Amino acid sequence: MKVAAKVYHLANRALDRVGLTLVSASRDFDCRLTDEESERRVTEGLAKLVNEWLERQTLFEVRAFVTGDDAHRFYRAYLASPFRSRFGGSRFNNLFALYAVAKAYDPEIILDSGTYEGASAWALRSGCPSANLLSFDIDLKRLLQRSEGVTYVERDWAEYIRPGDPLTKKKILAYFDDHVDQARRLLEAGERSVEVAIFDDDFPVTSFAEMAHGGAALPKIEFVLDDDLRSADVLRWTANGRDHEWMVDAAYLDRARAAILDTDRMPQTAFVTGIHQTPYRVVRLRSASPTPAPFPALSE
Repeated sequence: MKVAAKVYHLANRALDRVGLTLVSASRDFDCRLTDEESERRVTEGLAKLVNEWLERQTLFEVRAFVTGDDAHRFYRAYLASPFRSRFGGSRFNNLFALYAVAKAYDPEIILDSGTYEGASAWALRSGCPSANLLSFDIDLKRLLQRSEGVTYVERDWAEYIRPGDPLTKKKILAYFDDHVDQARRLLEAGERSVEVAIFDDDFPVTSFAEMAHGGAALPKIEFVLDDDLRSADVLRWTANGRDHEWMVDAAYLDRARAAILDTDRMPQTAFVTGIHQTPYRVVRLRSASPTPAPFPALSE
């Protein structure tokens, strides 16, 4: 083990010169308490945090809350799943968030944009097994598991489902983790009558660079909500020794802002699980069917 550790450190020193690094192949919960009581403390803590958020959010009517038993079953299922890798893909905290929102919102249609290894489709399906779930990716070669009841489509979702498609007449939940301009996805969703959308990798201007993908994934929803950004002409940053820039289009940001009826972030569950992730951004779209009281519009 000492020899392996030395090789690991020497390799990282060499790779660091070109902006790369090796990471250990650890997985979520490889280090965890294993007695039943401790597991229950984790899963009941998760359920409590998510339910408190569901009670105070103003994005959708809650059809069901997450019980401690629900959370514990999901936790045990995750441990047995192929989705625990740390090399990209969704991690436990956010998969549990997808499960909870799907269960609480109870949509007829779920659109999962960014299949990758299949973890998000699995979590969404676990939360709402009755929904018609379509999972989209332009390349399905990395798919680890095909979940029962999920339709996998190797195509961009907005090319597959057009405005006016019969699916758009139903109650829809959309999830975007596809490294595409989030304002574009927001506007596309509005054109297709999506009521509620969840966005991953939504970082503010001060911390976005790691998930900018050279600018292809900009703007984020946080950019859309950032009024100060509209006074800038160009956003410049450096990442891994390379300089990048992105032209600010205030009119485009305003169009996307106008599509938002209400928005909120899900709770931070890192202190319960020890897994650090940026919580999801959830958006209620203005183009959806009229919002029932007491859901207020986003303050202008």
